[in-house]
Amino acid sequence: MSSKNERKKSLGRGLSSFLDVGGFDDIVESKKDEDKGKSSSNNSSYLPIEHLVPNLNQPRKDFSTDELNSLASSIEDTGIIQPILVRRNNDVYEIVAGERRWRAAQIAKIHEVPVLIKELSDEEVVKISIIENIQRVDLNPIEEANSYKQLIQDFGYTQEKVSASLGKSRSYIANSLRLLSLPESIIMFLKEGKLTSGHARALVGVKNSEFLARKIIEESLSVRDIENIVKKGISQSDIILKKGTSLKKDVDTLNLEQDLKLALGLKTTIDHNENSGGGRIVIKYKDLEQLDTFCSKIMKI
Repeated sequence: MSSKNERKKSLGRGLSSFLDVGGFDDIVESKKDEDKGKSSSNNSSYLPIEHLVPNLNQPRKDFSTDELNSLASSIEDTGIIQPILVRRNNDVYEIVAGERRWRAAQIAKIHEVPVLIKELSDEEVVKISIIENIQRVDLNPIEEANSYKQLIQDFGYTQEKVSASLGKSRSYIANSLRLLSLPESIIMFLKEGKLTSGHARALVGVKNSEFLARKIIEESLSVRDIENIVKKGISQSDIILKKGTSLKKDVDTLNLEQDLKLALGLKTTIDHNENSGGGRIVIKYKDLEQLDTFCSKIMKI
């Protein structure tokens, strides 16, 4: 398995190969400016900030206000060190990489920004945007998964090609795409950072996944905890707490409930009080036949 540093190096080489340069800081390509008499020479590396527009296919959709304000303060002190990568689109310049810097520059009231202008296809724009954001760990799991989905749907990529292009393993891409099949409420938890991708992967295809997602958040369950619960096949009716009780169930109690359910063939709930050490077991039957079967099993024991 490749290390985090190795993956970053792989992504870095991929970005450089798209740009045909050693890095953003090495070369700032001269712009061919036909703008309305505005001032810059053909060799200028700066553009008026209002001439730049966001890329509609930018993978990152959410920008933290606190992060932007912090970056704006830094820009006020030192300026924008790394040029913004753009491509010409009629009379404006579409941002390929560096939208966060552009947004922060507006907050800092910067009038001109350094740019690197490249002729890029739509496919290259998507790939570069994904790579830049992944390098900076800027994407939430759903934004990242949607980026991979876009390469597959819009440009005919296979999962293998996405893997090779972005320096990620085939299984990583597949697991990421699976997150998009989750219910909308869980997707929102992922976007908000309330669930990790590890938690969410354990919930893919699981009945009552929304209920389990809330349990993870409320009780701070680990990925291993939720994997054990899912493995045991515990459903919502098995682990829901009786309304009005303050009891919280640990994984051992949940697993014991499931074992009793399998042994008795009936829905079983254990309400255990950690403080007193006591509690109760509730066994539910739907008809007299189930009750008779249960009694027969108990008598034999």
